[in-house]
Amino acid sequence: MWSAYWIAVLFLFSLGIYTLIFRHNLIHLILGIEVMAKGLCLGVLVGGAQHAGGVLSVSQAIVITIILIEVATTAIALSLVVAAHRHTGLIDVAALRRLKG
Repeated sequence: MWSAYWIAVLFLFSLGIYTLIFRHNLIHLILGIEVMAKGLCLGVLVGGAQHAGGVLSVSQAIVITIILIEVATTAIALSLVVAAHRHTGLIDVAALRRLKG
């Protein structure tokens, strides 16, 4: 039963890595980071449950901290995407590469 959870963790993290490597839209990149973070949270919870036989409050506290940091990071990243869209008119990574000065 636990192997199904670890497969889900691996799938989520791999999906996030795939999105970061092969997508060029900034919104897709942010979503890839979010999916990776959710895989990390699930991995921490599964690891805590396997270690103690039930979900530890320590692993829950770590996951809540990860989620809070993730929300702040996502808000900053989305504000940067909005600023990049206002400046270039696109939300593509290639459009940002042309801004080298």
